[in-house]
Amino acid sequence: MNIQSKITKALLVAILLLAGIMAYAASTGQLTSAPQNLLGTIAVPFQRLSASIGNKMDAWSDRSLNIDKIIEENEQLKRELAIMRSKQIEYDRIALENKEYKELLNIVDDVQQYDTVGASVIGRDGLEHFYSFTIDKGEKHGICVDDIVISADGVVGVVIETGSNFAKVATILSPNVNVGSIAGGERDVGIVSGNFDLSAGNMCVMNYLPKDTKVKPGDIVSTTGYGTIFPKDLIIGTVESVEIEDSGNSVYATVKPAADITDVKIVFVITDFS
Repeated sequence: MNIQSKITKALLVAILLLAGIMAYAASTGQLTSAPQNLLGTIAVPFQRLSASIGNKMDAWSDRSLNIDKIIEENEQLKRELAIMRSKQIEYDRIALENKEYKELLNIVDDVQQYDTVGASVIGRDGLEHFYSFTIDKGEKHGICVDDIVISADGVVGVVIETGSNFAKVATILSPNVNVGSIAGGERDVGIVSGNFDLSAGNMCVMNYLPKDTKVKPGDIVSTTGYGTIFPKDLIIGTVESVEIEDSGNSVYATVKPAADITDVKIVFVITDFS
């Protein structure tokens, strides 16, 4: 059977089917509505498909709007979280500073004799061997070069440079910082300063002790108050060991600072003292 005969047969079947539908419609009195019914029957699937596609498009549109809203809300939450974190950092800093102030009152008998400015450590020189650092207060807060820097635990160092709103501090681990000091029951006098080899272990040295010194491990080392820079009786640290100089003429002691020089975060600058 060739293609033409197949087409002819298909058309014949369609005509017969249509004639049957027309005959049925005539017998039921629905002849006038038959074309509409037929067209309706044919159109319904397409209408359903079109409606389904439209619903899906609406759903995707709604979903797109929801995603945009979620993204916007997420960004807003991120901004609020950043603000909350910033406030928490400031709260923690204030709480730590208040704690340090309370502890400072316990190590100074009459803290009113000192004018102090509280400050936070905001930077350290990673290439500097003696743990110098920068604080967030400076000249406009009354801080000057040679002002003494302490923590709630003890002496930390000396201001060596100032700006309007910052100051750089050299610590007692530096050989450039020299502190008149006393130690032991006999209150032997010496000079505490930094030492290159000891600084890596957060230690310094008390030089020029007398050969017959009674200073021993565990003794408290404090400032003498001689001169115009350091007030007296500030805690420096404790004696770790006592050694004789190579010359044999004097004795020195290794000293563990009371303050954690390598990790101090809150300090107090003494801007004036009686």
